[in-house]
Amino acid sequence: MTRLTISERIVLHLSRYDLMDNDHEFNLPWDLTQDGIASSLRITRAHSSIELKKLRERGKVIERQTHIKGGGVRRKSYKLTPAGMEDAERLRGFADKEGIDIMPMLDMKRCDPRTIWYSVCEDGRDVLGLACVLRCPIPRNDLPETERPIVPVDVNGMTALGESVKRNVLSVASEEDVRNWHSAASDYWLDRDDMHERLYHLVCAGRVKDACRLVAGEREKFLYNINDDLCDTLSMIDVPERHIVDVMPVKITVAIESGELEMSETMINILKERDEELGLLYSADLAMKKGGPSDALAIIRSIGMTNRADVNLRMADALGGLGYRKEAMAILDSMKRDIVSTGTVDSLDRVYMQMADVSAVAGDHDSSVSYLTKALGVAGESGKKRIYALLAESYDALGMDMKAKECSLKSR
Repeated sequence: MTRLTISERIVLHLSRYDLMDNDHEFNLPWDLTQDGIASSLRITRAHSSIELKKLRERGKVIERQTHIKGGGVRRKSYKLTPAGMEDAERLRGFADKEGIDIMPMLDMKRCDPRTIWYSVCEDGRDVLGLACVLRCPIPRNDLPETERPIVPVDVNGMTALGESVKRNVLSVASEEDVRNWHSAASDYWLDRDDMHERLYHLVCAGRVKDACRLVAGEREKFLYNINDDLCDTLSMIDVPERHIVDVMPVKITVAIESGELEMSETMINILKERDEELGLLYSADLAMKKGGPSDALAIIRSIGMTNRADVNLRMADALGGLGYRKEAMAILDSMKRDIVSTGTVDSLDRVYMQMADVSAVAGDHDSSVSYLTKALGVAGESGKKRIYALLAESYDALGMDMKAKECSLKSR
């Protein structure tokens, strides 16, 4: 790797982008800018500036103001002159003769992970490792500075590590290092209020107790934003005995909504061993998911605690599924009055959403829209996306395509 100078590596790098049209000035790759060159070759911006100046003075490159892909302004970019292209051909011939693999020097994806790993200092490894465990791009400025660039960025200053690079780097790191990087990543997302990403990294860091506390403390946020990735993350948590009652219901609900019914049943049996009545509630949810509202109703009635909100909501759901709209709405109206009488709106959004569901099952989508609109007025920020998704379904059923599309966009 030391057989080629930085200047020669720049020439070889630029030679990969033979644009053919000398007047081409639009949508050029960011890799042709000074920052892009520095990032690709893992050298400092100052170093790339010095070497590019030398190459310009020797007539090997030209500098132009061009539009860069993804960028909003024109920036300086660099292109080899015919003399520069001749140098590139000569360098390739030299590399072939000497047995030098030049691609790892020009493309991080092709670089041997051990070469990347051992070419940076300890602090640099931690920065690179943290960038590798993060699942989405973040501003490079959010990561600690390093002596020289080791984390590629895009034209907007966001980290730009491909999945293959991440896998390669993590494959040579120790398990302890990877856990530490996940732990640091979980703290990063705590400061930015992304509970889902924080949970993922806590689990990968082996911080099970912290993960359980997060699930219990942010229960509503998780249940209003259920997806397959959340289901996968929760399935990785081996819940300690002391957290079963708080965490297992969340895992079960997410698994049921994600269609993981066998997994749900296994977890329900575990919950029943700890709390029989609570386990029966989720058995009723599973029965409803399987399309058996009569089975769900029988389970709920066996509990015999109709003064509990979670029992009453499920009772209304099952009655609505069986077509007993009047009986279901009577339960929900009573719940609404009780909540309003307390002077708060806690859980009122859930009641309105259940009213909307009962109405939708009965084919009354106008009433469903009305109840969901009321739910929006009392829901917290974490619940509004779910309500907008339900509104989109009701508007779609009413043939109101524009309203459905508008709500669908707000649900994302």
